[in-house]
Amino acid sequence: MRRCLAMGANRGIRIHSEERLDPIQVARALAEIVRLESPDLVFTGVQSADAVQAATGTALAELLDLPRVAVVTKIELGDGTATVDRELEGGVVDVTEVDTPAVLTIQTGINEPRYATLRAIKQAEEKEIDVRQPGDLGEPAYRVRKMFVPPKGEGAEMLNGSPADVAQRIKEILEERTA
Repeated sequence: MRRCLAMGANRGIRIHSEERLDPIQVARALAEIVRLESPDLVFTGVQSADAVQAATGTALAELLDLPRVAVVTKIELGDGTATVDRELEGGVVDVTEVDTPAVLTIQTGINEPRYATLRAIKQAEEKEIDVRQPGDLGEPAYRVRKMFVPPKGEGAEMLNGSPADVAQRIKEILEERTA
């Protein structure tokens, strides 16, 4: 956070929790702060390095009842809008316009960050970082019940037929294996 302050951020707010939070709980904690701050744009990463679920930005947008654009690679601000490039599968880029306020999940490499000067680094050391405790985060969105190495099977079964026939066969397989 000090590095962000040295690179030009005006202030920093850190949410501190003793517990390890899942992506939905992180979104709940962030939503409290975002509501208080009322920003025009909220940036999150596409996905974190630890959970790799890409759920926090989407959940945050839903909790705040804001529009969301995912995997953003370029932003141009307008009057009450943002025109963004978003990366789709296969390297395809979609240009879309979103009303602000909005939540944007940002793709790695969207920009070249500026280097912090020695003066800015020293000034950042003197800036206060507001540390806040999250409110009620609710129950975790999921829990791990069991982890195991799956047994090696005979291989896959190819399902042919109409979509209705394939769906029926999938249902039968699930019923057989869970009985």
